Amino acid sequence: MTSLTDGLTAEQVQFFKDNGYVGPFDLYEPGEAQKIWSKAMIEMALSKNKPHNSTIINYDRHLDCDTLSEHISRPEIVNKLRSLLGEDIICWKSNIFQKQPGDAGTGWHQVEKYIVGETTTAATPSLNFAYSRDDDTVLQDVSVWTAFSPARRENGCLRFIRGSQKRWFYDENRRLHKSPERKTDFFGYDYSELQIDPSWDPEKDDVVDMEMEPGQFVLFVEKCVHGSLPNISDQTRLGYASRYVIPQTKVYEHVDRLVEFGDEISLDYHGCVLVSGEDRYGYNRIYTENLNGYEFRRVANA
Repeated sequence: MTSLTDGLTAEQVQFFKDNGYVGPFDLYEPGEAQKIWSKAMIEMALSKNKPHNSTIINYDRHLDCDTLSEHISRPEIVNKLRSLLGEDIICWKSNIFQKQPGDAGTGWHQVEKYIVGETTTAATPSLNFAYSRDDDTVLQDVSVWTAFSPARRENGCLRFIRGSQKRWFYDENRRLHKSPERKTDFFGYDYSELQIDPSWDPEKDDVVDMEMEPGQFVLFVEKCVHGSLPNISDQTRLGYASRYVIPQTKVYEHVDRLVEFGDEISLDYHGCVLVSGEDRYGYNRIYTENLNGYEFRRVANA
C-alpha cells in the first residue's frame, strides 16, 4: 500500500518524462484545503513583513505567510520532487493564481529560464543552470500547482499540451507588449506574441484539461506548454504554485528587480528555501526562517 508521502513510482517518473507533468495527487482533504487557504488569506492580510508591496506581482508569499511557509515543504510534495530532482532541492519562487468569475484564460506559454523584462531588448534570465543541460537525466525546475478550490473546466482549470516540453513552441527571449484593451492573458499581455510558428494551433494538439479537487496538486516542468481556461462560472478558482530547482542553479544572478505585467518590485527581499538535502554550492541566499521568524522545515531523507 502506498502512502501520501511516498515518492513517485518508476511508472510515474517515466510519465513525467514523456508528458511534462504528472498528477494530480492528494495533499489535503477538500474541506481542509479551503480552511488552510482562509487561514493563509488572513495571515497575508495582517502581515507586517510583506516581501513587497505589489498586488499584481503576487510572488513569494511563502516568505511572510507561515501557512504557506509550511506548505512548500510538505513531505507529500518534497518526496515526489526527489524522484525527479534528487535529494538536494530549493524552493526559489511561489505564485498565487486567483481567477475570478469572468476572468480570461491564461494563454498557452512555456518557459525555462524565466526571462525578465517586457518591452526591453536586453533579456536577463531569472535562472542560470550551472550544469550541463545536455544531460537529459538532469531536470530543470519543477513547479507544483496546488488547488485550494475546485479547478474545473468552467472556472479555469490548468491545461497542458502533452509532451510539448520536448521542443520549443514559444520564444521566451521575445518581449511582451502591453495592450490594456486586450481581454486575454495577464493584464493586457498576450502570450501568442511569443509563438514561434504563427500557423501552429495549440488547440489541435494533445491538450489535457487538468481538473482538480481542492487539496490536490500536480507537478510539471515549465517547458511543457501550459495555460488555463477562462472562468465562465460564478466560482473563484484558487491555485498556488511553488517552484523548485536544484542548488547548482543560480537564481536571479544578474537581476535585482522584476518588471512584469505593468508593475515593478525590488528583489532585495528575495531568498531561497532549502526543502531537502544540502546546498553545496552557495550560489544563492538561503533562508532558514521566513520574514516572521518561522523556521522552514527541511524534509528528512527518505
